[in-house]
Amino acid sequence: MEELGRLRKTRQNERTHLFSEFRKQRPPIFTGEPDPKIAENWIRQIEKMFNTMGITEHIDRIDLAVYQLEGEADHWWALIRESRDIAAMTWAQFKELFLRKYFPITVKQERNREFLNLEQGTMTVTQYVAKFEELARYATRYEENDEDKARKFDWGLDPTIRGRVLPMRLPTFADVVDTTLDSEREVADSKRI
Repeated sequence: MEELGRLRKTRQNERTHLFSEFRKQRPPIFTGEPDPKIAENWIRQIEKMFNTMGITEHIDRIDLAVYQLEGEADHWWALIRESRDIAAMTWAQFKELFLRKYFPITVKQERNREFLNLEQGTMTVTQYVAKFEELARYATRYEENDEDKARKFDWGLDPTIRGRVLPMRLPTFADVVDTTLDSEREVADSKRI
């Protein structure tokens, strides 16, 4: 009996230390904002902290994450806790539930469609690159294959710049971006003359 008491006290001290160390990292709070970007960024930040601190236990990750939920998000978690066996929940299951609630599939599909239809239009190349990269993560096919990503980027360029870059068939997205930025400067310089 004494041994069991000592083990519980040791585990409680370990958890207190873990929470203290986690709080020192100044983890972000999530209140349940209806903006999917905020939810996605929150989960990414929390996960980055876990990885940096070497926190691998599912229950520790979940407990630390839910400690950072406030407002509507805290109410959501209370409902989840009442309706599911959270003791057996994995971190992947928590993330799936969280993202399903705060970053619905329909929003992901909408972002994917926006990516597939993205063209430079009146944006500068720098603005186009930023928008392209923001939306590319919703189209996993392009995130996984750098050459496909480069071709998709090529075809969305302004026709004047595309005509200079596309024939080169550059193999990587980074190569295409560098060449596109140079081409944009050349086009702008030629218009000033």
